[in-house]
Amino acid sequence: MNKMKFKFWLNQIIGTLLFMAGVFACYIGALQQKPWLGMVVVFVILGIDLFQHKQLIVPRLKLVAVVTIVAALIETLLILTSVYSVAPFSRMLNFQFIIPIWILALWINFSNRVISYLVFTRGKHLINGILGFIFAILIFRSGHRFGLIELNHGIYSLIIVALAWGIFVPFIYIYANRLFPVIKK
Repeated sequence: MNKMKFKFWLNQIIGTLLFMAGVFACYIGALQQKPWLGMVVVFVILGIDLFQHKQLIVPRLKLVAVVTIVAALIETLLILTSVYSVAPFSRMLNFQFIIPIWILALWINFSNRVISYLVFTRGKHLINGILGFIFAILIFRSGHRFGLIELNHGIYSLIIVALAWGIFVPFIYIYANRLFPVIKK
């Protein structure tokens, strides 16, 4: 039993460190005008996770695809409505109103970790909403401080993004729970 707990926590720690490496690569790539760097690192991390859980490849990819598509729509809507804008130097292509690749990579990176965190957040919709709200604030404030994004309406933009994430993140976990109904520690 202790060996299983050790393996579980080791996987959680390594997975979280890889997640953080993906986030770091997304920011660094965007800052260095290499926005594709984050996507490359995130795909390597995704590949590592898929290789470790070969029997779950299809549902994991389904979760990543659905989250990525919906997140891209939400972020594009936030950009189109001028809630925030993205620094031109952080884009691969100069499509001003489409989500940049490094932000898309952040969502792929997050969706890859959802299954691991599902063990802790299953059925805790309010907690998931609060976490989405808090992480939106942290991520967007960081992006703003790095000069990667502009919060066009200051604190109001931050609140709008945080509310969007606070609503979206619980739905991600509800969907993940349907794809992965039983996950044991």
